[in-house]
Amino acid sequence: MAERDKKDPRYSYMELLSQADPRLVDEVTPEKKAIRFAATQDGIANLKSVVAEAAPDVVVVISNPHGVLPDDMMPAFGVFRGETLFERGERQAETSDARMDAYRGPAVTFRTRPPRAAREYQAMPELAEHLIDSLIAEDFDVASTLELRKEHGLDEAFQVYYELYDPDAKLPMVPFFLSRYLPSQATPRRCYALGGALRRAIESWGSDKRVALMASGGLSHQIVDEDFDHLVIDALVENDADVLGSLDRMRLNRGPGTPEILNWITVAGAMDPVGMTLVDYVPCYRSPAGTGHGVTFGYWKN
Repeated sequence: MAERDKKDPRYSYMELLSQADPRLVDEVTPEKKAIRFAATQDGIANLKSVVAEAAPDVVVVISNPHGVLPDDMMPAFGVFRGETLFERGERQAETSDARMDAYRGPAVTFRTRPPRAAREYQAMPELAEHLIDSLIAEDFDVASTLELRKEHGLDEAFQVYYELYDPDAKLPMVPFFLSRYLPSQATPRRCYALGGALRRAIESWGSDKRVALMASGGLSHQIVDEDFDHLVIDALVENDADVLGSLDRMRLNRGPGTPEILNWITVAGAMDPVGMTLVDYVPCYRSPAGTGHGVTFGYWKN
C-alpha cells in the first residue's frame, strides 16, 4: 500500500514527503507496524464483544460507495431496499487502475486478500422502505435501489461488518449510502441532522426488532491528519454537535478517504445526546510522507 501511495494521482506524494515531519521515518518500521496491527486486532475484538452483547436483530450500515465512475449518478443519500445482498468474491484479489474517483480522478486499487467464493446476505426491505418514507417526510431527499451493480456486488465498506463482526452473517443489513465525493457531498451539519432523522425513523418503525447503526470508514486517510482526527474524536465523545457540524470542508477533503468521517457524524446525530465511547485510536502510518489511516474504534450505547 505504501508503494501504491507513491503513485496515487489524487495527491502529490512528493509534496507530502517534502512537508512531512522527518520523525515519521521512525513510525514506519516493521516493529511499529506490528504494534499497531496488534492494537487494531484488539479494537476489532472489543467491538465484536459490544455487538454480541447488544444482540441486534438488524444492522443499518452507513458508509460510502467506492469505485465510483465520473459518469455515475451520485446522490448524497441513498438506501438499498432489495431482498438480497451479494458480494463478488473474486474481486478480493483484483488489481486495477481502471477505477475512477468522481472528484479526484483515477484511483489505483489493490486487493491483497485471497479470493473466496461469493456469498449472499439477507437484506430487510421493510425497514428500508420505512426509512425512505420517514426521511422523505422530514425533507431528506433519499435515492433508492433494488439491485447492486453486478460487477461490484456489496461494497467492501459494507461487507466489513460481516467480515469482522458477524462472520456467520446472521443479521440482515440495510445499507445506507452516503456520498463522500464532491460535489455530491452533504455538509457535516446536514449529516448530523440526518442522523437525528434516522433515529426518529427507527423509533417509529412498527417492529420490536433491535436495530444497530454502524459507521463504516474514516477517520483520516489516505493522508493521516492526527490533529483533525483528535478534534473529531473529542467532539464525538462529548457529542459536540457544533464542532461536528462546523468541520472545515477543505480539511475534511484533504485526504481522499477522510470524508468518511461524515458516516461517524451521522451516527453521532442518531445517538444524541449519548456520546461515543472511544475504544482506541491507532494512527497507522505506512510511509514517511505521512500516508496511512487513522484507524479508530468506538461505540455508542443507548
